[in-house]
Amino acid sequence: MQGKGLREAQRLFRSRKYPEVIRALEPEVFRHRENAQFFVLLGLSCLHTGDFGGAQSYLTRASQLKESSVVLLGLAAVALKKGQNEEALNLWLEVMDLEPSNRTAKKGMNILRKGAGSPALQEFLDAGRIKTLFPALPSRFRWQFLAVPVLAVLAVVLAVVLFSMAGHAPDSARRGVASVDLPPTVTRLAEEGSGSTIQLSEKEVYSSFQKAKKLLLQYRDNQAILEINRILLSNATPPVKERALALKGFVRVPEFSSFKDSFAYRDVSANPALYDGGFVAWKGKVANLRVSKDEIAFDFLVGYQEQKELEGIVPMVLRFPATLENGIALEILGAVSASSGKLGVTVTSLHKLALP
Repeated sequence: MQGKGLREAQRLFRSRKYPEVIRALEPEVFRHRENAQFFVLLGLSCLHTGDFGGAQSYLTRASQLKESSVVLLGLAAVALKKGQNEEALNLWLEVMDLEPSNRTAKKGMNILRKGAGSPALQEFLDAGRIKTLFPALPSRFRWQFLAVPVLAVLAVVLAVVLFSMAGHAPDSARRGVASVDLPPTVTRLAEEGSGSTIQLSEKEVYSSFQKAKKLLLQYRDNQAILEINRILLSNATPPVKERALALKGFVRVPEFSSFKDSFAYRDVSANPALYDGGFVAWKGKVANLRVSKDEIAFDFLVGYQEQKELEGIVPMVLRFPATLENGIALEILGAVSASSGKLGVTVTSLHKLALP
């Protein structure tokens, strides 16, 4: 992406519109794989939206093209978030080599020095204060508008206070789950003799719908997807299925550091449609690697990372840059797809396994 397109992405980044930056840049990844600035913008935007897996992938590529303290600080924050304290420390030391007076690197090193693995460090991460270790952002306003960033800081402080009171960060989008409900005008929740894959009673349809809402509010998205898909594959009436699809829209792409409730390969392979849109974390090996202009595809030998037991072979695709080769052992995090009843996975994050 050159000229006007990149300048527009920079403007959005300065305006702190990180999701818009990601939407603008991600479709262009494979066309601009040699542009370091492109990957810096994309990686830092992922960092600020909490997508640490995406941030790691894009910033790693940026580092390969042109190393800088900004990229190293971003990667250090990712490493700290994932509990890779030694890696974070090494990255901060590299920053100090480039900029001996870098305050962010010094702060990160001091935090680890005071107690890596301590409750205080975990509290620091849980409160969202890891953002104080992100690379400094470009100026957004002139000095005469200083009041606006001051108010923003106060808003962040208030958010942290609310976090400590509520137990997790406020999320206005997730609160919308409660407003999705079954229409009171619908007299029937299930149809008889519909020929659907799953036959449910009206009581079971209602129970699955309410359970899906409850699980979403508990941030157990994967389990919620099971209940939603159960409704979508069932004899539930069209208005119910419409509301179920609306609930599915609240599901978020998880990160390795916070992911739970993964599905086992044997369960997913037995009924891919029931797990469609859910996420899995599987280990295995790469085979039949294919790299095209827009994506990387390969067959994943699930469970074969130590070449002991092959659970199955799943076609996978990823649409972000990664250095892969046949035979490499990986742990992938990805979304299940069940197009035409065939199992596939779209990889959202991955890391290489260091095996003996």
